[in-house]
Amino acid sequence: MRFEVLSLGSNVIRFPIELRAKPSLDLLIDIAPDSREIALVAEAFGLPEPDPEGRDKADRAMAETIARTALPPDPVARRAALDALLKPLVERAVAACASSRQAALRSDEAGEKLANAQIEGGYWLEPLEAVANSRAIEAAERQIAAHVASRAAQGASRAVAFAKSGEPWRPLDLHEEAEALFFGPAH
Repeated sequence: MRFEVLSLGSNVIRFPIELRAKPSLDLLIDIAPDSREIALVAEAFGLPEPDPEGRDKADRAMAETIARTALPPDPVARRAALDALLKPLVERAVAACASSRQAALRSDEAGEKLANAQIEGGYWLEPLEAVANSRAIEAAERQIAAHVASRAAQGASRAVAFAKSGEPWRPLDLHEEAEALFFGPAH
């Protein structure tokens, strides 16, 4: 079993919750790749950066889907139907995050093997380097894919939250959201 020691202390071991816990939006928020790293990863590996408006597009797309869907009038059934619309997106995003993490572990393992072979000297440096490079690229691609999937699920969850509360959907306006956060809701 491979374990990872976290920087919080020498006796803390991280168990992969994404492989054990039921997929949920809260879990997704905990395991989603850090959006600040994605641009750096894309630049470092020469990969295209994800669409910065991906969350907003997913939010709008889910709002349009909800508007076209005949939802039941019963509040409990309505919430269940809305949850059912969001569930596949969340499950896909959690699976992408788990896949990204596994690819990163494989990449780290290949990098360690290459580093050890370089220290010890050996005949297989070229093939080990090729494997390490391909696994690093795969890990980068999966991290970006996990970021895209998690942003789509988080964007769609915003539209579902509006529908659950009975409020009309409105596009995300960061300026308006910041003012509401700092000064309270506008009356």
